[in-house]
Amino acid sequence: MAGIDLGGTKIAAGLVDRQGRVLASRTLPTDAPSGPAAAMDRIAAAVRELAEEAGRRPQAVGVGAPGPLLLPEGRFVGTPNLPGWNGFALRDQLAGRLGLPVAVNNDANAAALAEARLGAGRGAEVMVYVTVGTGIGGGLVIGGRLFSGVNGNGVEIGHTTVDPDGPACGCGNRGCWEAVAAGPALGRLATERLGPPPGRPGGRWTARELLDAAAAGDERARAVAEEYARLLGIGLASAVNLFNPDRLVLGGGVMARYSLLAPAMEAEMRRRALPANLAAVRLVPAALGQDAGLVGAALLAWDLLDEPASRR
Repeated sequence: MAGIDLGGTKIAAGLVDRQGRVLASRTLPTDAPSGPAAAMDRIAAAVRELAEEAGRRPQAVGVGAPGPLLLPEGRFVGTPNLPGWNGFALRDQLAGRLGLPVAVNNDANAAALAEARLGAGRGAEVMVYVTVGTGIGGGLVIGGRLFSGVNGNGVEIGHTTVDPDGPACGCGNRGCWEAVAAGPALGRLATERLGPPPGRPGGRWTARELLDAAAAGDERARAVAEEYARLLGIGLASAVNLFNPDRLVLGGGVMARYSLLAPAMEAEMRRRALPANLAAVRLVPAALGQDAGLVGAALLAWDLLDEPASRR
């Protein structure tokens, strides 16, 4: 199957077998300002090229895309990461270009599905996946099947309010967990606590710079990382209380430093979550790395092909 991980800046496209092995892949720019139709042209061309390279034509295509999405219609409904794409019928437009059935879901949901079936969530009955990077996304897999809500926008855990008077969020609300604890929030916190980063007068820290400094033994950076980790733990406690999972899987770019963040993050989660729910859950890092979204998108295509034609 073909899997497409559509992001705000880049697109990963690949052919993936049922075991999750990536047979061929490539990365191309999203170039969001050029519009969604041009992006669909690039994706369709990439799928054809990959099929020729691998010597096999996919039977279906799965796409993990930034939300919000109206899943029953496979179209965008105002995603902040792709301005100007509101209302674009992603599923139908890509299907028309390739002559193949297309499955569309939220990108965090796609990654969650991959981790549940092939990664760190294998064997879990109820798995919550949280991805922390530029934003915070979530996915819920129950008995191996995604829960997406009525119109596909369930488990938008990054947009739960943790501070009513907190910073503005891209969704239009204030104090969302994403605004308070995603990667950019760590950069902002580091700049507030430490001033400009070394060698960049007037500059601002990035999340990666702060976490690298903390991992290298900078005590002031470690203190900021621990403060930030506690903000992550607050949201994780909400996930534990809401969904009562037996596995909580953490992925995304920030979680490349999982071992650094985990002690304070888990301590805060355990301080706030219900004891009965804590007894059931295990907190673990994601296992599939950057391929999770691509593999998960292909799994969406496999699931689509496995459905009876009357339900597609």
